[in-house]
Amino acid sequence: MGTHQLERRLDLGTVVAISISTMLGSGIFVLPGLAFAKTGPSVFLAYLIAGVMVIPAALSKAELATSMPTSGGTYVYLERTFGPATGTIAGLGLWMSLLLKSAFALMGFGAYLSVMADMDIRPMALGLLVLITLLNLVGVRKVGQAQTVVVIMSILGLVVLMAVSFWNWDMRIKAPTEFLDHGLGGFFAAAGFVFVSFAGVTKIAAIAEEVKRPNRNIPLGIILSLLCAMTIYGVVIFVLTQFIPAATFGEDLHPIYTLALILKGNW
Repeated sequence: MGTHQLERRLDLGTVVAISISTMLGSGIFVLPGLAFAKTGPSVFLAYLIAGVMVIPAALSKAELATSMPTSGGTYVYLERTFGPATGTIAGLGLWMSLLLKSAFALMGFGAYLSVMADMDIRPMALGLLVLITLLNLVGVRKVGQAQTVVVIMSILGLVVLMAVSFWNWDMRIKAPTEFLDHGLGGFFAAAGFVFVSFAGVTKIAAIAEEVKRPNRNIPLGIILSLLCAMTIYGVVIFVLTQFIPAATFGEDLHPIYTLALILKGNW
């Protein structure tokens, strides 16, 4: 009996969009405030260190994905190297980690929606989960197209917000704050805490079987998306530390909204 072959439909742009979309979620819209509480204004540097630390894993996944361009990602590599039992254990572990990451991202989306409507975050998060599940059932190509649109909108929104921030640079907080608010221990704790923000860069290997010219597009897509994410994280989070008061930043679950509120008010 022959095996089912998936159609290679995803080009380089879609690969980059999917990879970036797995990183530009809760990592930039929710986590910065929680990470700020651990290290203070140095949080942007903690993000960059975390990005550097993920490079070996990204390069390894790129090599494995080009050698074995089939869907399954980590499960396939471990199953072929150590056998089905190891692959199954790793696959279940990955699945459970993605459940937790997705739950956190959905609660983050709910936190942003809650500023527009006085509703409980949990029902909104569950509603988003249903919509995302339906979108995934349509097929990976539609998901890729949707994520391309969402990524472009997100990046454009952040670029506009950064432009407004630099235009109003005199509004930044003047009071001096300790760069390493909790010492090196707090800094590295923050770097480990935000490491999950870059974990998605290696997940593109899981759909390698659906990527056109995988030998070129997977490694290039991983590298380009990682560089883009590091740049966005570094600039945006540095700006957040300059405008949001430390007393409120450490507990803020929607810092991007807070920055826009500080700069231009409710509109």
